[in-house]
Amino acid sequence: MANYDINYDDQRFKAVESEKSAALNEIDKTYGDMIGQSDKFYQDQINASKDWADKQTQLQQEKTDFAIEKVEQQKEQAKKDYTKEQQGAYVDWRKQSNQYGAEAEQQAKAGLDNSGYSESSQVSMYNTYQNRVATAREAYGLAIQNYNNAITEARLQNNSVLAEIAYEALQKQLELSLQGFQYKNTLILDKANKKTEVERDYYNRYQDVLKQINTENSLAEQIRQYNESMALEREQFAWQKEQAAARSSGGGGGGGGGGRSSGGDDDTEDEEPQVEEPKILGDGKDTPDNSASATIANNQMIGMRNQLNAAIKNGATKDDISNAISRAVTNHKITTSEAQQLRDTFTPRGVQY
Repeated sequence: MANYDINYDDQRFKAVESEKSAALNEIDKTYGDMIGQSDKFYQDQINASKDWADKQTQLQQEKTDFAIEKVEQQKEQAKKDYTKEQQGAYVDWRKQSNQYGAEAEQQAKAGLDNSGYSESSQVSMYNTYQNRVATAREAYGLAIQNYNNAITEARLQNNSVLAEIAYEALQKQLELSLQGFQYKNTLILDKANKKTEVERDYYNRYQDVLKQINTENSLAEQIRQYNESMALEREQFAWQKEQAAARSSGGGGGGGGGGRSSGGDDDTEDEEPQVEEPKILGDGKDTPDNSASATIANNQMIGMRNQLNAAIKNGATKDDISNAISRAVTNHKITTSEAQQLRDTFTPRGVQY
């Protein structure tokens, strides 16, 4: 008995595998490009957010530095004013207290020179000088304090604004990173689903090829069995023919006369009995009244039915069965009427295999 193993090197298997690999590679390329573009897009957005934060920080720092610079200028001006006031008070006091000055001359005319009034006047002028210096110093100190406070406030405000800039930029970058991760994850899941669909589709195609090859092997085995059966019948026919010839030869010798009948003028020689050779049905030569041919035809129909039943068990479809019946008619294994009987039996409307 022949062994019909599955040939997994069949080109149909290789074609399915090749197409599946091409489809999976195309998915890898498509989604790889999409993921790469997504990563670049979101990284560009994050970099833009960082650039914005750096620019805003630079502008804010420049603004604060300018404000502090103006305060420093005001501090310098206050210092100059304080120094000028000190110098002015000193000059005025020296002028007023100079013993050769106008005030001393007036006191001398009035006879107050070197008097108690003169001394009191000198003290008064000195106190006025000291008060002017003290007032100027106090005003200068207060101004410097205010200016320093303004600088501190500017720096604090600057730090606050810089912190807001940094926080806003960080929030934006985190938001973009999350969006990028979610979108990339979606692409990865879509890619996996697509590859699963391809795997499932080509698995079904692979199974279809396997089923087709099994059907072909099953039909080939049925044909082999049928041919083996026909060969056996032909051997039986040859044996029957030999037996008939032997019987005919023995009967002629018993009649005497060299194979002629005794007592008649008929010179016809005894003829060898004829045994009908099994014919392939459907060739127009089969005779319904011939018992040997009828037996062969019946055996052929039984064999064909068995083949079709076996094919159905092995997964053959209605189209496979119909095609097998048609091939049997074409190969003169069954007649057209027998084919119709088989179709009515095996492929009636509504039957599914």
